[in-house]
Amino acid sequence: MSKEVIEQLKNIKDEMIFEFLNEQDFVIIAPFFELKNYPLGTIVFKEGEPGEFIGFVLSGKLEVKKQTEFKGNQLIIAILGKGSMVGELSIFDEHKRSATVEAVEDTNLLIIKNDSINSLIEQFPYIGAKLLKGLIRILSLRLRKATERLTNIF
Repeated sequence: MSKEVIEQLKNIKDEMIFEFLNEQDFVIIAPFFELKNYPLGTIVFKEGEPGEFIGFVLSGKLEVKKQTEFKGNQLIIAILGKGSMVGELSIFDEHKRSATVEAVEDTNLLIIKNDSINSLIEQFPYIGAKLLKGLIRILSLRLRKATERLTNIF
């Protein structure tokens, strides 16, 4: 399984989170990841559930939905495709999931569980720091975009 994970990591190495890692780093981090398949219509996780992993979309599409104040009505806040990251907020704030994510196509994810991230950081702090640097970079860009959208509204 580790070989397949290494190949999948190499396929998305140009994504921001992994751009600070080299080929040797991929070999070291591969055992901390798992490959998961979510068929069309599968709920990956629901708003309010505990956040237990981060996922990286290898193929397919995910729809991110947020419950509105009107019971049963959800707002689609994102469509995520190859190279996208999902579920990353819970790794930092340890809160419950802020949205529901559903596979709108057969979707393959590369996931890393929270416990695995912590183990990776403890065992390989230099690589963990590079991985966290990539995560923070993505979160920073998302925050900038959200701020930009808000200022356009007003």
